[in-house]
Amino acid sequence: MRFIFSILTFLLLSAGCMAQAVTADPVNGLVKWIPLEKAMELNKKTPKPILLDFYTDWCGWCKHMMKTTYSEPDLAQYINNYFYPVKFNAEGKDTIEFLGKMYKPTSAAPKAPHELAVKLLNGSLSYPSTIFMNGYDAEKNEFRLNMLAAGYLDRQKIEPMLVFTLENVFRNSEYNEFAARFEEAFRDSTLEKRSEKLKWLTPKEAFHNVTNSKKKTLVLINTDWCNSCRVMKRTSFIDDAVFGYADTTYRFVDFNPEYRDSINFQGQLLINPAQPQMPFHQLAMALAKNNMVLPTVALLDENNQLLDAIPFYLSPAVLRKILYYYGEDIYKTKSWNEYSVTSGK
Repeated sequence: MRFIFSILTFLLLSAGCMAQAVTADPVNGLVKWIPLEKAMELNKKTPKPILLDFYTDWCGWCKHMMKTTYSEPDLAQYINNYFYPVKFNAEGKDTIEFLGKMYKPTSAAPKAPHELAVKLLNGSLSYPSTIFMNGYDAEKNEFRLNMLAAGYLDRQKIEPMLVFTLENVFRNSEYNEFAARFEEAFRDSTLEKRSEKLKWLTPKEAFHNVTNSKKKTLVLINTDWCNSCRVMKRTSFIDDAVFGYADTTYRFVDFNPEYRDSINFQGQLLINPAQPQMPFHQLAMALAKNNMVLPTVALLDENNQLLDAIPFYLSPAVLRKILYYYGEDIYKTKSWNEYSVTSGK
């Protein structure tokens, strides 16, 4: 597990926020919990995912989770930096406003559940329960992701949930699919051997003074500190159905947008300005349509003309369908929606 979470802490290291050795509070762990209403207020100004922990005073597993999972320094620091963490007493007596509605205790009895707990836990009042929320839509007044995880979560269980939430994996994938791929990416001892079949080109090998190729080109724009990038790179591309088709149709290019070498692309010398306001390579930005989301898959035709750029994690099934759509030139005669509905590919 230390190996797995060392991947997560790339984000902390990149921000210069190494977790320090501190003593955990036995009641709250090392997570800096804030009230729900404060989290919602902050989220409007600076959007971040919300981690909402439901507990009760009598719940032994709730206390154990605070003393274990939430007392891990690197894990707690990751949550403190990239989430608004909220600890909510599911039998508390305060009146709470959430998404424009008021919630209060169901009665004055000591163990009476709070209306908010009943609402968000869908009436299944088991503790601890954790809700992961992200992608607040002001027009709909709801979160695009509202994922409930019932029961005690150790770090092995919570790690993929944190990545799924923070890195917007939910936009293109169901959680169970991603969790299985996360497990494969970081815990499958056969992965390195199976990955040998996939040969990645560097950006310079693929594009410098190269005007065309016999194949289309697939560019994975990714970094080492992007966890969903690593999962996708280590699983989606070596999936038998994906690789079996893509290897005959595409060149594979591994493009870290922080790449420093200049590239002569289609008569233009493109560089990485390496400035705080622009740390990414100009070619990576162009291939991502000037919207740097990690990961992004950019697809180019045989003349190195950009066909599309698809942001966020893609599961093997979704990736295979996209690659076939462009690889077989179906995009020339059908819209993606038409193809997506009718094709079994």
